Amino acid sequence: MILINKVVTIPGMDGWLLVDFTDRSKKFVDIRPHMEGILEKLKDREFFSKVYVDDDLKIVTWPGELDLDPDQLYREGIDLVEIKKMIEVAQDTNFLERA
Repeated sequence: MILINKVVTIPGMDGWLLVDFTDRSKKFVDIRPHMEGILEKLKDREFFSKVYVDDDLKIVTWPGELDLDPDQLYREGIDLVEIKKMIEVAQDTNFLERA
């Protein structure tokens, strides 16, 4: 089971987290699709910003025990290494001319 070391919100990207997993990968994760039912509270920016990692369980959580499954976050996340590659490709002028 993959667990979480650190989590931060991403400024300017509502509903997104940057998650540092125990396998040393870092992933951007879009939480917006999960903001329904009990997790609807996460739509509030101020509340969303209170995200933290539970020290004992090593999971993403918010006050009131609103937790997210680390394995699901891992599957749904976009690896930071892949994002860097995408940026490099997008900055390649030959690529942009072909698009």
